[in-house]
Amino acid sequence: MHHLEDAEALQLFKIAHAALKNGGRLITMDGVFMEKQSPVARWLISKDRGQNVRTQEGYLELASQVFPNISTDIRHDMLRIPYTHFILECTKK
Repeated sequence: MHHLEDAEALQLFKIAHAALKNGGRLITMDGVFMEKQSPVARWLISKDRGQNVRTQEGYLELASQVFPNISTDIRHDMLRIPYTHFILECTKK
């Protein structure tokens, strides 16, 4: 998602929703900006090739326009370097 502008990300959510069977899930994992984030993690995420890194609220705002059932997780421990991942799980009912 962090490589897509808002309109493109919304279109991807719509395509995924149409393609999924009931109970199917779309899972995304992106860098995320958040308060009290490690300065090193924030710097690394800002240097990522994706120019559309969002806050947790930004990702949720897009996904919730298409998917009513969303769960999230924020992880700081997936790499050996400081980095903050946002995992978004959208389920079609």
